[in-house]
Amino acid sequence: MTQSGRKSADIVAADPEHMALVARALSHPARIRILQLLAEQDECRGAEVFSELPLAQSTISEHLRVLKEAGLVSAHPIGTAMTYCLVPERIAAFTDALDFVADAPACDSYPVRDA
Repeated sequence: MTQSGRKSADIVAADPEHMALVARALSHPARIRILQLLAEQDECRGAEVFSELPLAQSTISEHLRVLKEAGLVSAHPIGTAMTYCLVPERIAAFTDALDFVADAPACDSYPVRDA
């Protein structure tokens, strides 16, 4: 079992395509900042996200689309506005998979090189 209680086989069986999709979604600083904003509250209206980032609304909308496609963010309309929130289960599944890899035994026969 991993620290979060999930079986190792569940982690290994995680869909590599989805894992790559999540990794790509996390690869941009603006998307990380959006996740941070959403983590600070239960829900966040689109206008709040737009006002917090120094980017064009269309650019932020594209970043939100990528995060939704990866399953990290959900959206629903309230009146004429969109409200966004995190999907913690998806984030936890991704971090569990990374923990599984990070906890793997190291290969002692080769020196570790700094990047």
